[in-house]
Amino acid sequence: LEYEPDLIVWMMTLEAFPQDKQLTVPLVQNNAVHVDELVSVYGLNADPSSNALIRPEFWNTTLVGRRRALADWYRLQVYGIMWGITGIDQFYPETYEPAQTDLDGDETFHDLTLETFDESQWVFNALDVGFAIAGETPLVLVNEPILISNGENSDIRYNFFYPRWAYDQYRAMLHGKAQENDWALYDFWDIVPMTEFTNSAVHLTVDGEALLAAEVSDVIRAEMGR
Repeated sequence: LEYEPDLIVWMMTLEAFPQDKQLTVPLVQNNAVHVDELVSVYGLNADPSSNALIRPEFWNTTLVGRRRALADWYRLQVYGIMWGITGIDQFYPETYEPAQTDLDGDETFHDLTLETFDESQWVFNALDVGFAIAGETPLVLVNEPILISNGENSDIRYNFFYPRWAYDQYRAMLHGKAQENDWALYDFWDIVPMTEFTNSAVHLTVDGEALLAAEVSDVIRAEMGR
């Protein structure tokens, strides 16, 4: 928001919403103060007392206590020289194990089943928080593509990550909240063919990314033309 954007495009998928994932991401764990603000000011559904959040003691705020982080920072600056010279900052092998399409019959998602599922176990109020923070800045939601398998047990699971019941519940909840709050939602979950995923059910090939980028570009043009 410090850059005063004309539009915010929020890409998302179901794996971001389970309650047990909220405080386990390093970017979140190491920014407990900001989590406190999101909870106290905006009502984010998260537990600020969780042991998952890292709250450094005084020693860990000193130069000596932060020596590992400083060493990492220095090393990355050196790597940056090599990245700049070669133009390569990530190695992509020519061959890889393709995404799984023959799936097991397990119907659980984060230890939940359709019978034990409760909406409170997914942090959909993060969307309310996001829109509250955006304020007057237009914000659109984009549900990212997933691999839709046609292999073994594809009648039970869409892919390695998502059983059908969980992903269908997610999409129904997402559309319900968008309609209730008059949010701009673009659901691109099924626009990329199964053959355009690489080594996982959420990682796209170059052509798959180009297909998604074209759709998102159209979204931006449409929203900015309003």
